[in-house]
Order: sequence, then C-alpha cells, then structure tokens
Amino acid sequence: YEKYQHSFASPLSESNVTLSDIEQCYDIGRVVGDGNFAVVRECRRRDDGQTLALKIIERSKLVGREHMMQNELSLLGSLCHPRIVRLYAHHHTDTHSYLVMEFVSGGDLFEAISEKGKFSELEAGMMVSDVSEALNYIHCKSIVHRDLKPENLLIEHLTNDICRLKLGDFGLAMVVTEPVYTICGTPTYVAPEILLETGYGVPVDVWALGVLLYIVLCGFPPFRSRDRDQEELFQLIKQAHLHFLSPYWDPISEEAKHLVGVLLQPDPSLRLTLSTEKQTKTEAGSVERSTETIQTKAKQRLDQHLNLCEEDNGKVVQGAHEKLSMLHAECNQIPAQPLSSHQNSVMKEGSLVCNTQGD
Repeated sequence: YEKYQHSFASPLSESNVTLSDIEQCYDIGRVVGDGNFAVVRECRRRDDGQTLALKIIERSKLVGREHMMQNELSLLGSLCHPRIVRLYAHHHTDTHSYLVMEFVSGGDLFEAISEKGKFSELEAGMMVSDVSEALNYIHCKSIVHRDLKPENLLIEHLTNDICRLKLGDFGLAMVVTEPVYTICGTPTYVAPEILLETGYGVPVDVWALGVLLYIVLCGFPPFRSRDRDQEELFQLIKQAHLHFLSPYWDPISEEAKHLVGVLLQPDPSLRLTLSTEKQTKTEAGSVERSTETIQTKAKQRLDQHLNLCEEDNGKVVQGAHEKLSMLHAECNQIPAQPLSSHQNSVMKEGSLVCNTQGD
C-alpha cells in the first residue's frame, strides 16, 4: 500500500480561500457525478498534472447537516487503503466546500448493474473480496460505514478485463465503541437490527454486503415490496426470510447461495464479522472459482420478477432498465433520527443527508 501512504499535500490551506485560488491550483473539468448537495468534477492538479476528482458542495444546502461533511472529512482523512476512495485535501470558500479526492474513472456499481446487467459468479466473488477488504480495514478501526450500496462503490479499471471496487461516501460513517440506536441507512440495504432498534454495530455493513451480493447475482434485492411500500419492506427485512426464487437462482451455485445466506444472517452475533473475515474471502474464492455465467441479464430478470409480482393486478410493467431506475428511486436514504421519528425518517437519497439529532 506504499503508494497510498504517500502524502498528497495541497498547495492551499484548509482555511477559507477564494474560487480564484482554487482555479490557480486545479484545472477544473467535466462533471462526472452529481447529487442533491454536491457535484463531482474531474480536475487536474496544475503543479504535477495529477488527475483528481473535485467534489463541490454548496454549503447553503447543508444547513443543519454540516456535521455530515465534517464527519466525512474527519474519517476519510484518516483512512488509507487501496479499496477506499482517498481524500487528499479540502478547501472552503464562503459559499462552497471543495473536496479533492482520488479520481476513479469507471463510474459506480449501480451504473454497471443497470448497463451491463450480467455478472458471473467470478465477477461477484471479486466484488465480495474487494468490499470485504475495505470493510475489514474500517471495522478494525471500529468504523461502521452504514450506507454500503452500489452507488457508493466506484469501479477502478486496471485493464480492459480487470476491474476493482473502491468504497466511498463516508457521510453516514461513524466510530462505534458501543451499540448504536440511531436509525440510519438506505431502506433496501438496512439491517434488521437497525429497524428492530436493538442496538447495532459493524455487522450492519456485512448485512448490506449480503444484499449487494444477492442483487448482482440475480438482478433484484432479497427483500422487496410489490408496491414499493416502505413499511412492508421493513417488515420483510425484520422477518428476514431469505428465498432463492426459481428460475432466477437455478443456474447459481450452492457455494454462492451459502455465502449469501451467511452474510444475510438475521442474528448479527452469528453473521460473518472481523473474526471470520478470512472465511469471507474463502467463501468468495469458492464463488470466483465457479465459472458458470448468469445467462439472463439482470435487467431482464428484474423485469420478469416484477411481471410475476404484478400479473394478478393486470399492471403494465415497463422495460427492465426503467424498473431498475425505479428501484434506485425507491432506495431513499433514512437520515439519522431519534427513535420516535422512525415513521417520518425518509429523505431523498444523496450525499451528506443526515439530521443533526442523530449520533
């Protein structure tokens, strides 16, 4: 990890600067991503030509949520791992904050699921291995991410045929030394112990990894509501009855199903954790060694699944890509809230969304 331990000191201080100061240090280019509170642009550092990502946050939109940006800066600044997006510097003007980050050119995993729609068990196993490396690193530091999902996993292209994942967006992450009771996360990926309000810790990230693996193998999430009703979804997650529906799971190996099952263990004390992280890699290796490719594209499978669910009601189901987009819209982020605010805790998904009354 030597190259990741190299210092990328910025020519600007972290105190207030002007946009002109920033433009003198960085050649700011095209937009590569955007959200509710920030836009990400490709940029080039003028002194050495290094290509970087510049996350530009409009501070007026963060009123009441400033702690989320500070939290992300504090945590990301302390992390140095090849499977985690690196923060190099941050600068602040009167109106905006600029986070200078590692540039990852391959887009995010959600886009890959939507566009490619076809993953082999080899590819899925490599994803699990990459994410487990990142989680093992932060969990050893007692950091829980709390928002692991495809949108927060960026794709690094090493060659035309080899890709690796990097974990990003630490806006909801926190250091945890005792059980946490704050309701926080994204509905599709939230662990049952969060909803049951029994206290949680780093195993919630392992649950989210299980949901992710389920999705990349079959194209739809393990727990889903026909009408995209959030309360129904939460009930299904709390019940945690896992099904491998035919025909979608028929071509998938028993090793892959077993790995999904141990990741989606409803009892967090029995779920794979740091002490069994080596087992996670072993399980992922078993999945990688299976060369059988999922022949039906994930988009087609999702479309077929929704057709089956809605056939009785005679509803018209659109194309699979549209359905995947609807799934994306469904995954609204749950801001950190007092437990009594559970019913009204859903907000639009995006970077840096959290209520100050949380952690």
